[in-house]
Amino acid sequence: MKYIYPTFCVLSLFFCMLTGIVKAQHKLNSLVSTRVRQVKLSALLDTIEKKNGFYFSYSNDQIRTDSLINLSVSNLPLRAVLDTLFNGKVDYKEIPGYVILRLAPHNLRMDAETEGGKEHSYDISGYVLDEQTGLGLPNASVYEKRLLVSTLTDQKGFFKIRIKGSGMVTLSVSKEFYRDASVTFLSDVTISVQPENTGYNADSRPSKTEKNWLGRLFISPKQKIQSLNLAGYFKTVPFQTSLMPGLSSHGMMSSEVLNHFSLNILGGYTAGLDGIELAGLFNLNKQDVRYLQMAGLFNVTGGNFSGVQLAGIGNNVSKKLDGLQMAGIYNQVKDSLKGAQFAGIVNHAGGKVNGVQVAGILNKARVMDGFSLGLINIADTLNGYAVGLLNFSRNGYHKIQVYSNEIAPVNVGFKTGNQKLYSVLTAGVNPNDRGTYFIMGFGIGHDFIFNDRFLLSAEASSLTLQARKWGKSHMISRLSTLMNFNISSTMGLFAGPSFNLYYDQGSGVAAEQQQITRNKPGLMHIGNNKAWIGWTAGFSFL
Repeated sequence: MKYIYPTFCVLSLFFCMLTGIVKAQHKLNSLVSTRVRQVKLSALLDTIEKKNGFYFSYSNDQIRTDSLINLSVSNLPLRAVLDTLFNGKVDYKEIPGYVILRLAPHNLRMDAETEGGKEHSYDISGYVLDEQTGLGLPNASVYEKRLLVSTLTDQKGFFKIRIKGSGMVTLSVSKEFYRDASVTFLSDVTISVQPENTGYNADSRPSKTEKNWLGRLFISPKQKIQSLNLAGYFKTVPFQTSLMPGLSSHGMMSSEVLNHFSLNILGGYTAGLDGIELAGLFNLNKQDVRYLQMAGLFNVTGGNFSGVQLAGIGNNVSKKLDGLQMAGIYNQVKDSLKGAQFAGIVNHAGGKVNGVQVAGILNKARVMDGFSLGLINIADTLNGYAVGLLNFSRNGYHKIQVYSNEIAPVNVGFKTGNQKLYSVLTAGVNPNDRGTYFIMGFGIGHDFIFNDRFLLSAEASSLTLQARKWGKSHMISRLSTLMNFNISSTMGLFAGPSFNLYYDQGSGVAAEQQQITRNKPGLMHIGNNKAWIGWTAGFSFL
């Protein structure tokens, strides 16, 4: 084994030029002509994107796009234009549809040599140095892309890495804010090198998974450094297995590997998934996940999710969800949801929901265009349907009702939701000479809006009646039709008839039944139950 000598470098350069046809970096070679003065960098990049049919991807933390630019170029390659804009301090990588910009103001070099080892394996050791100062660089990632082996340099910039097998090996080195570099080694026996399925992700920002509480708990500092150094790099492989993050078939490179099948005995951390992933406890993914993901406790996806995500406790998706989430306690999607969420306690979507949210206690969305079912439903904008005891939204109902009916002379209600479907919580009291009884109720309804002043409410409710001296609670089902007249934007009147069905409570409560049903208009018997025609009239506020 030895360094590539100049003659071989020339041949390698020719070979790379041929393979470059396949990986054509045509976007960086496209010609740019523009003349601008005191224009924001972001606006100039937008103009270049539109003229050349691609997008720039970069971190706003690294590149200040609000700076003002003066530029005048004619038929200059994009790479040269970018060098001019960023004074040669930004590195460029190209993937289909994107040019990735990464702040890299410094250069590095790798001095390395091979050492003897066991049969079919050997060691490569050396130093990674700052090109300008000559000092060793700590925490630089040294890796072989094809073999998926890697290590980090120590505080003096020293590294040692074991290579299994024979043939041509290319060691690459990456470090945040430095341009990548590589050195190629040969063995005495050459082998056929298969094409790599590697690339760069358009989202080169720090992983959101690593900022999640589960990521902070289980992802080691070395893996986080590796992730920073190799921001955007990924490789696709058929299979991986791991015991815990860092203890996997791909070692520290696992967070840069996208898998078709992933098995994590306890938990694992990978770049993403395009297939099936199973875990005894948790799955952590840096970028996008597709198809099926199951974990005994948690799933955390740093990008978009498309498919079915199941967890015993919680699911967390940092971007969009297109599919199904089911968890014992909570589901969270930071962006939009197209599909369904089912959780024992809480569902949350930070963007628009086109689908269904069902939770034991709380559903929350920024814009609800679908259907939500839970004790409490919250949305900034409710365009769809919400069923719960309380349904809050900026554009929905928050009405307080004060009214009378034939059951109780004094009632109050709280109406939430929207005109498509609303909920109303009610409470009332009926003081009389036979004893005072209290009413609690819940109903749902729909408003038919005729104009700004008039609307018709169709409402179904269930009432529970209870008195201190009663041995049982009594139940009434009620269907109401209410005509509403809006006096102003904050006050209205409503009134209308209702049909009431009282459920027989058996023997021993005849006096209580008589107290409830006496003097009811149109009283009739339906089996053992009683029914009558009632009325409602009152005011609404807000």
